[in-house]
Amino acid sequence: MTTLITSEIRKVTTLKFWWALAIPPVFVGICASAIAASIANSTSDYEFELSGGFGIVGLYVALGFTMMFVAVFGAVNGGTEFRYDTITTSFLTSTSRDRVIAAKLGVTALFALGYGLLVEIVSLVCLLLFSSEPFVLSGAVIGMLAMGLFAVVVWSLIGAGLGLLMGSPTWPAIIIVAWYPIGELVATSIVSGIGLGNISVVTPSALTLATVGVGEIDSEFFMPWPVAPFGLLVWGLAVAGAGWLRTRERDIS
Repeated sequence: MTTLITSEIRKVTTLKFWWALAIPPVFVGICASAIAASIANSTSDYEFELSGGFGIVGLYVALGFTMMFVAVFGAVNGGTEFRYDTITTSFLTSTSRDRVIAAKLGVTALFALGYGLLVEIVSLVCLLLFSSEPFVLSGAVIGMLAMGLFAVVVWSLIGAGLGLLMGSPTWPAIIIVAWYPIGELVATSIVSGIGLGNISVVTPSALTLATVGVGEIDSEFFMPWPVAPFGLLVWGLAVAGAGWLRTRERDIS
Protein backbone atom coordinates (compact mmCIF):
# COMPACT_ATOMS: atom_id res chain seq x y z
CA MET A 1 0.00 0.00 0.00
CA THR A 2 2.91 2.35 0.71
CA THR A 3 4.14 1.85 -2.86
CA LEU A 4 0.71 2.68 -4.27
CA ILE A 5 0.46 5.84 -2.14
CA THR A 6 3.94 6.92 -3.27
CA SER A 7 2.96 6.26 -6.86
CA GLU A 8 -0.22 8.34 -6.52
CA ILE A 9 1.72 11.21 -4.95
CA ARG A 10 4.18 11.15 -7.87
CA LYS A 11 1.31 11.14 -10.36
CA VAL A 12 0.03 14.35 -8.79
CA THR A 13 3.34 16.15 -8.32
CA THR A 14 4.59 15.45 -11.85
CA LEU A 15 1.67 17.46 -13.26
CA LYS A 16 1.08 21.20 -12.96
CA PHE A 17 -2.55 21.13 -11.91
CA TRP A 18 -1.88 20.41 -8.22
CA TRP A 19 -0.06 23.69 -7.56
CA ALA A 20 -2.00 25.66 -10.18
CA LEU A 21 -5.27 24.87 -8.38
CA ALA A 22 -3.72 25.96 -5.06
CA ILE A 23 -2.91 29.50 -6.22
CA PRO A 24 -6.48 30.93 -6.55
CA PRO A 25 -7.67 29.84 -3.04
CA VAL A 26 -4.52 31.27 -1.44
CA PHE A 27 -4.92 34.54 -3.35
CA VAL A 28 -8.59 34.78 -2.38
CA GLY A 29 -7.70 33.93 1.22
CA ILE A 30 -5.19 36.79 1.37
CA CYS A 31 -7.52 39.33 -0.26
CA ALA A 32 -10.71 38.31 1.54
CA SER A 33 -9.10 38.23 4.99
CA ALA A 34 -7.24 41.50 4.48
CA ILE A 35 -10.38 43.27 3.21
CA ALA A 36 -12.62 41.82 5.95
CA ALA A 37 -10.11 42.80 8.64
CA SER A 38 -9.89 46.32 7.25
CA ILE A 39 -13.70 46.64 7.19
CA ALA A 40 -13.86 45.26 10.73
CA ASN A 41 -11.55 48.07 11.87
CA SER A 42 -14.09 50.67 10.75
CA THR A 43 -17.06 48.78 12.20
CA SER A 44 -15.54 47.89 15.56
CA ASP A 45 -18.32 49.73 17.40
CA TYR A 46 -20.95 47.37 16.03
CA GLU A 47 -21.59 43.94 17.51
CA PHE A 48 -21.18 41.03 15.09
CA GLU A 49 -22.89 37.73 15.81
CA LEU A 50 -20.12 35.34 14.71
CA SER A 51 -17.15 34.63 16.98
CA GLY A 52 -14.03 36.40 15.77
CA GLY A 53 -15.93 39.50 14.65
CA PHE A 54 -16.54 40.69 11.11
CA GLY A 55 -12.97 39.80 10.12
CA ILE A 56 -13.85 36.12 10.32
CA VAL A 57 -16.04 36.59 7.23
CA GLY A 58 -12.84 36.72 5.18
CA LEU A 59 -11.90 33.29 6.48
CA TYR A 60 -15.35 31.94 5.60
CA VAL A 61 -14.97 33.25 2.05
CA ALA A 62 -11.47 31.79 1.75
CA LEU A 63 -12.58 28.36 2.97
CA GLY A 64 -15.62 28.35 0.70
CA PHE A 65 -13.45 29.11 -2.30
CA THR A 66 -10.97 26.44 -1.23
CA MET A 67 -13.67 23.79 -1.07
CA MET A 68 -14.68 24.38 -4.67
CA PHE A 69 -11.08 24.17 -5.86
CA VAL A 70 -10.23 21.02 -3.88
CA ALA A 71 -13.35 19.42 -5.35
CA VAL A 72 -12.08 20.31 -8.82
CA PHE A 73 -8.67 18.96 -7.83
CA GLY A 74 -10.32 15.72 -6.72
CA ALA A 75 -12.27 15.47 -9.98
CA VAL A 76 -9.11 16.00 -12.05
CA ASN A 77 -7.09 13.57 -9.96
CA GLY A 78 -9.85 10.98 -10.01
CA GLY A 79 -10.67 11.16 -13.71
CA THR A 80 -7.44 12.04 -15.53
CA GLU A 81 -6.13 8.47 -15.67
CA PHE A 82 -9.24 7.38 -17.58
CA ARG A 83 -8.67 10.08 -20.19
CA TYR A 84 -5.11 8.94 -20.89
CA ASP A 85 -5.76 5.22 -20.26
CA THR A 86 -3.03 5.02 -17.61
CA ILE A 87 -5.55 3.53 -15.18
CA THR A 88 -5.02 0.18 -16.94
CA THR A 89 -1.35 0.14 -15.96
CA SER A 90 -2.22 1.16 -12.41
CA PHE A 91 -4.63 -1.75 -12.07
CA LEU A 92 -2.28 -4.28 -13.67
CA THR A 93 0.59 -3.40 -11.32
CA SER A 94 -1.54 -3.89 -8.18
CA THR A 95 -3.09 -6.94 -6.60
CA SER A 96 -6.56 -5.35 -6.61
CA ARG A 97 -8.42 -2.35 -7.90
CA ASP A 98 -9.58 -1.54 -4.39
CA ARG A 99 -6.03 -0.76 -3.28
CA VAL A 100 -5.48 1.59 -6.22
CA ILE A 101 -8.76 3.41 -5.60
CA ALA A 102 -8.11 3.66 -1.86
CA ALA A 103 -4.64 5.12 -2.50
CA LYS A 104 -6.05 7.63 -4.99
CA LEU A 105 -8.75 8.80 -2.60
CA GLY A 106 -6.30 8.94 0.30
CA VAL A 107 -3.76 11.04 -1.62
CA THR A 108 -6.55 13.33 -2.87
CA ALA A 109 -7.69 13.91 0.71
CA LEU A 110 -4.09 14.49 1.83
CA PHE A 111 -3.46 17.19 -0.78
CA ALA A 112 -6.83 18.78 0.01
CA LEU A 113 -5.89 18.93 3.69
CA GLY A 114 -2.65 20.67 2.70
CA TYR A 115 -4.62 23.21 0.64
CA GLY A 116 -6.92 23.88 3.56
CA LEU A 117 -4.09 24.32 6.04
CA LEU A 118 -2.23 26.68 3.72
CA VAL A 119 -5.31 28.86 3.11
CA GLU A 120 -6.16 28.98 6.81
CA ILE A 121 -2.61 29.96 7.75
CA VAL A 122 -2.33 32.80 5.22
CA SER A 123 -5.84 33.99 6.13
CA LEU A 124 -5.03 34.07 9.85
CA VAL A 125 -1.78 35.92 9.16
CA CYS A 126 -3.71 38.56 7.21
CA LEU A 127 -6.26 38.88 10.00
CA LEU A 128 -3.46 39.40 12.51
CA LEU A 129 -1.65 41.92 10.30
CA PHE A 130 -4.62 44.02 9.19
CA SER A 131 -6.79 44.01 12.32
CA SER A 132 -6.44 47.08 14.50
CA GLU A 133 -7.42 45.02 17.53
CA PRO A 134 -5.71 41.70 18.42
CA PHE A 135 -7.40 38.77 16.70
CA VAL A 136 -8.23 36.15 19.34
CA LEU A 137 -8.18 32.44 18.54
CA SER A 138 -11.15 31.53 20.72
CA GLY A 139 -12.53 28.04 21.10
CA ALA A 140 -15.28 28.82 18.58
CA VAL A 141 -12.75 30.07 16.01
CA ILE A 142 -10.54 27.00 16.50
CA GLY A 143 -13.61 24.80 16.05
CA MET A 144 -14.44 26.64 12.84
CA LEU A 145 -10.91 26.09 11.56
CA ALA A 146 -11.07 22.38 12.38
CA MET A 147 -14.48 21.95 10.75
CA GLY A 148 -13.22 23.93 7.76
CA LEU A 149 -10.46 21.37 7.23
CA PHE A 150 -13.00 18.57 7.67
CA ALA A 151 -15.26 20.09 5.01
CA VAL A 152 -12.33 20.65 2.64
CA VAL A 153 -11.41 16.95 2.83
CA VAL A 154 -15.03 15.88 2.29
CA TRP A 155 -15.35 18.09 -0.81
CA SER A 156 -12.16 16.60 -2.24
CA LEU A 157 -13.74 13.15 -1.86
CA ILE A 158 -16.91 14.38 -3.57
CA GLY A 159 -14.82 15.64 -6.49
CA ALA A 160 -12.73 12.46 -6.69
CA GLY A 161 -15.86 10.34 -6.46
CA LEU A 162 -17.41 12.18 -9.42
CA GLY A 163 -14.18 11.79 -11.40
CA LEU A 164 -14.14 8.05 -10.78
CA LEU A 165 -17.88 7.71 -11.40
CA MET A 166 -17.80 9.46 -14.78
CA GLY A 167 -14.35 8.29 -15.81
CA SER A 168 -13.42 11.80 -16.86
CA PRO A 169 -12.05 14.97 -15.25
CA THR A 170 -13.93 17.40 -17.47
CA TRP A 171 -17.63 16.92 -16.74
CA PRO A 172 -17.17 16.43 -12.99
CA ALA A 173 -15.21 19.69 -12.83
CA ILE A 174 -17.91 21.50 -14.82
CA ILE A 175 -20.64 20.09 -12.58
CA ILE A 176 -18.80 21.20 -9.44
CA VAL A 177 -18.13 24.73 -10.71
CA ALA A 178 -21.76 25.07 -11.84
CA TRP A 179 -23.38 23.49 -8.79
CA TYR A 180 -21.31 24.92 -5.94
CA PRO A 181 -21.93 28.68 -6.36
CA ILE A 182 -25.18 28.77 -8.36
CA GLY A 183 -26.70 25.38 -9.16
CA GLU A 184 -27.67 24.47 -5.61
CA LEU A 185 -29.40 27.80 -5.04
CA VAL A 186 -31.36 27.46 -8.30
CA ALA A 187 -32.32 23.85 -7.58
CA THR A 188 -33.55 24.55 -4.04
CA SER A 189 -35.49 27.61 -5.23
CA ILE A 190 -37.24 25.58 -7.95
CA VAL A 191 -38.11 22.76 -5.55
CA SER A 192 -39.42 25.24 -2.99
CA GLY A 193 -41.34 27.14 -5.68
CA ILE A 194 -43.28 24.07 -6.82
CA GLY A 195 -44.31 23.32 -3.26
CA LEU A 196 -42.07 20.35 -2.46
CA GLY A 197 -40.68 21.97 0.67
CA ASN A 198 -37.29 23.18 1.79
CA ILE A 199 -34.52 20.78 0.74
CA SER A 200 -31.64 23.17 1.41
CA VAL A 201 -30.98 21.61 4.80
CA VAL A 202 -29.72 18.43 3.14
CA THR A 203 -27.83 19.90 0.18
CA PRO A 204 -24.01 19.74 0.32
CA SER A 205 -23.26 23.47 0.22
CA ALA A 206 -25.79 24.30 2.94
CA LEU A 207 -24.48 21.43 5.05
CA THR A 208 -20.98 22.80 4.54
CA LEU A 209 -21.90 26.25 5.83
CA ALA A 210 -23.70 24.74 8.82
CA THR A 211 -20.68 22.54 9.49
CA VAL A 212 -18.12 25.34 9.38
CA GLY A 213 -20.44 27.56 11.43
CA VAL A 214 -20.06 25.16 14.40
CA GLY A 215 -23.56 25.87 15.69
CA GLU A 216 -23.38 29.66 15.36
CA ILE A 217 -25.62 29.79 12.28
CA ASP A 218 -29.19 29.28 13.47
CA SER A 219 -31.68 29.15 10.61
CA GLU A 220 -34.41 26.91 9.27
CA PHE A 221 -32.45 26.68 6.01
CA PHE A 222 -29.48 24.95 7.67
CA MET A 223 -29.08 21.62 9.42
CA PRO A 224 -28.54 22.07 13.17
CA TRP A 225 -25.20 21.35 14.80
CA PRO A 226 -23.82 18.69 15.30
CA VAL A 227 -25.94 16.85 12.72
CA ALA A 228 -24.58 18.93 9.83
CA PRO A 229 -21.05 17.40 9.78
CA PHE A 230 -22.54 13.90 9.64
CA GLY A 231 -24.82 14.94 6.79
CA LEU A 232 -21.88 16.36 4.85
CA LEU A 233 -19.86 13.22 5.54
CA VAL A 234 -22.71 11.10 4.14
CA TRP A 235 -22.50 13.09 0.88
CA GLY A 236 -18.75 12.56 0.68
CA LEU A 237 -18.91 8.84 1.42
CA ALA A 238 -21.89 8.32 -0.91
CA VAL A 239 -20.29 10.01 -3.93
CA ALA A 240 -16.84 8.54 -3.29
CA GLY A 241 -18.43 5.12 -2.70
CA ALA A 242 -20.40 5.33 -5.95
CA GLY A 243 -17.22 6.23 -7.84
CA TRP A 244 -15.38 3.38 -6.12
CA LEU A 245 -18.01 0.80 -7.07
CA ARG A 246 -18.24 2.07 -10.66
CA THR A 247 -14.47 1.89 -11.07
CA ARG A 248 -14.35 -1.66 -9.68
CA GLU A 249 -16.86 -2.83 -12.30
CA ARG A 250 -15.73 -0.65 -15.21
CA ASP A 251 -14.31 -2.39 -18.30
CA ILE A 252 -10.72 -1.26 -18.71
CA SER A 253 -9.04 -1.86 -22.07
